[in-house]
Amino acid sequence: MREILNKENKKAAIQNFEYAMNLGINFKLNTDVKKKNFNQEKLDSLLQMPMKGTEVSELLKEFEHEILPFCSNFSSEKFMGFPDAGNSISSICGAIISDFLQQNLINSSFCAPIATYLEISVIKWLRELLGYKIDEINSIWDVGGIITYGGTGSNATALLLARENFRQGTMKNGVMNPSDYKVIIPKGIGHYSIKSSLMWIGCGDQIIEVETKNYKYDLSKLQQALDENKGKVMCVVCYVGDSRTMTIENLNEVYRMVKASDEKIWLHADACHGFSLAFSEKLKEKISGIENFDSISTDPHKVLAIPYCISALLVKNPEKFKLITSTSDLIMQEDYAFGQITPFIGSKSWVSLKLWFMIKNFGITQIGKMIEKRMEMAQYLKNKIIQNKHFYLLNSVDMNSVVFMYTNDKFKQIKDINELNKLNEKIYNFLLDEGKYYLHKFSLNDDSGIILKNAMLTPLRYMSGNDNISHMQIDDMLEHVIAVGKKMSS
Repeated sequence: MREILNKENKKAAIQNFEYAMNLGINFKLNTDVKKKNFNQEKLDSLLQMPMKGTEVSELLKEFEHEILPFCSNFSSEKFMGFPDAGNSISSICGAIISDFLQQNLINSSFCAPIATYLEISVIKWLRELLGYKIDEINSIWDVGGIITYGGTGSNATALLLARENFRQGTMKNGVMNPSDYKVIIPKGIGHYSIKSSLMWIGCGDQIIEVETKNYKYDLSKLQQALDENKGKVMCVVCYVGDSRTMTIENLNEVYRMVKASDEKIWLHADACHGFSLAFSEKLKEKISGIENFDSISTDPHKVLAIPYCISALLVKNPEKFKLITSTSDLIMQEDYAFGQITPFIGSKSWVSLKLWFMIKNFGITQIGKMIEKRMEMAQYLKNKIIQNKHFYLLNSVDMNSVVFMYTNDKFKQIKDINELNKLNEKIYNFLLDEGKYYLHKFSLNDDSGIILKNAMLTPLRYMSGNDNISHMQIDDMLEHVIAVGKKMSS
């Protein structure tokens, strides 16, 4: 069959692969965030089932003209709302090779003989960087981490570990008295995956939200929550860069407080963004104390220019994975079979090869410099916003997230929160439709009273993992937002 790769059609296959790669390269190097806006009419045409096939070469051309213009370009220098640029050359090579090689990380001996050991390597590197103890690795039970497909999967597995650590045997016996399985998170900045995961694992919505100060736990309120729920807290979650403001929690203080209250409480660090600081000698002090936590979730695809998807969950005590193990006499009963310790995942592609390529290509020192540059860019924007009468700065900028609101003299004077929110929503929607720039938008409690204490705001946010962004592009973005803001105000 000409559609299936074989020796006879090698030349044609290479031509198609080259065409596909050129599409991807040219897309990533395009300046605009998006060429066209998607609509319902387009959806209706996509839903039509193809009864007859199309040659690969023709299909690629159809994709180029009918699909690609609607895609969001995270790699554009004007895409400033998420950090996931995915433009590391080496990691894209790893992604391509991984799909070609078709290794299955559920099992080591015949599904992924060397891929398993490369995956162990990248997990070990992450553990070393974050300060976890490294012992000799003689089986899967010594590795102390797993690769998942995203931070949500890593957080869900962390809560599963916390549940079993809290009430061993729950996997077999089921959740008894779900109201006892409480999880503490900081109010207003918690990631949806924690609450969702708690419900997915059968514990129900047992979230306790604790008030914050400057988007960190109000420690007196945290102590109060621990005291009022003695014996019923299975986990406390800290954000090492929350998904809105990228604020880093007081890790050492929270660790001491929680473990003094109850040594058995599982401490989980959602460091999907903040783990990247560990690569930098200059910045890693910001996450001091993370090595004391029972588990850490990391998202290399967010911060290391790696294409989707790859996350890693690290566990302080590797043997804790025995609490949630699963086995099969068909495929997984081997010393190095990752399938035994990866809940919710069966067959698993070699996504860690992207990370292996990237770290081997850059080296730890160069990655650290890359992360430092991103921090410097965020500080540059922070200072620009502070100096500009058109903006409020809402966060302290611990990392590479700058949260701000456009304003004008009218709103500065009367502080009409609803009108201010509507104005910033209009700016966001205009930028989204225009397709030249992208800034993120979400709801955020003004816990410090920068505009109005405890008012619910709808700010804009800069956050970028694209190392092609320069000061000039940040300046241009601010000028564009001001121009759009004035237009929306009128």
